[in-house]
Amino acid sequence: MKNLVVILGLLFLFSCETKYNYIDTGLAKEQFEGTTWEYLHSNHYDWDSVVVMIERAGMEELFKGGEEGYEEFTFFGPTNLSILRWMIRNDYEQIADIPVEMCQDFIRRHVVAGVHYRDEIPRGEAVLGQIQGNGGEVMTAMAGNRLWVYTEQKPYENIPDVGPVFIYIRSLDTQTSIEVASSNIKTYTGVVHSLDYSYTLGEL
Repeated sequence: MKNLVVILGLLFLFSCETKYNYIDTGLAKEQFEGTTWEYLHSNHYDWDSVVVMIERAGMEELFKGGEEGYEEFTFFGPTNLSILRWMIRNDYEQIADIPVEMCQDFIRRHVVAGVHYRDEIPRGEAVLGQIQGNGGEVMTAMAGNRLWVYTEQKPYENIPDVGPVFIYIRSLDTQTSIEVASSNIKTYTGVVHSLDYSYTLGEL
């Protein structure tokens, strides 16, 4: 457990930068020449824990594009920090201690059939007091959980509709709002949108 605390502390320090200095959790190039499974193996800093969880769940074939109905899919990926934070809160020292069925459910809650690129997700707007706001679209993940997903385009130097586009997610099950930190990592089997470091596993 001490090792987990040390790792969490180090990751927290690195994640406390401002948005302007934020290091994307994806690659500089949007197109990755390989499957989603190979992509996750290419970035140990962010994806080691989810790789181990996928292996624990016995779901490697899904990420290689070998599961019927999910030959291409969208993965809203939880990074190492998200998984470690959940493990510490729930007193797990290693992923091998988490029940297989729980690992399977966690992974399925982050997988949506079909490819949903950032620029294809409709614009939306959160509305105070409403679980689902205006616009966007509702996606159903592999586990049956429903996600309201929408995009917003930020202004650039006070000029509207020319700045960067961000993806936001609200779980209609847990009513948690989540930001995508790095989007549109295209692989041979779909697309990966990396969830923000502030996300904790189980909130989706």
